[in-house]
Amino acid sequence: QLLAQPLAQPLAQPPAQPPEGELPSQPWNATLTISLRDLSELKALKKPPPPVRMLMEICCMLFDIPAEKHLNNNGGGKRFSYDYWEPARRYLLSDSFFLSKLRALSPEQVPSAQRSKIRRYFRDPEFTAERVSTCSKAALELYSWVQHLVEPTSQQSLSARAT
Repeated sequence: QLLAQPLAQPLAQPPAQPPEGELPSQPWNATLTISLRDLSELKALKKPPPPVRMLMEICCMLFDIPAEKHLNNNGGGKRFSYDYWEPARRYLLSDSFFLSKLRALSPEQVPSAQRSKIRRYFRDPEFTAERVSTCSKAALELYSWVQHLVEPTSQQSLSARAT
């Protein structure tokens, strides 16, 4: 009988219409085709490849999730490394509302300092769409979405300047 009951559908509801006279602020959000199954695929990775780690690091930055700090005692000096993978698995990929939060995020909500920090990742030769696609289809979907978020089209940037 549980299977016959409809699933909770917060994601299937149509987006709220903007007030009259305003353009919709998130037309690019239609590019987010990632599903809960895709997120489960990412979460199941025990040791994700570097492009997937970088992608989840960006997602942690977008949602203000701090990295875990690990002490490395290599070569006698104390050095710290920062790991975003476990916090991403725990707080993002395990969150049943993560997709809703992604869809609700708009380019205007990303501060310019954070946007420029994220753009540096996209300049890294290890972090390209081709490299991400060899790792996971789900990761590629998320990669494309984040890229659209931090690098809005010229139409969006023109409308942002006009306001």
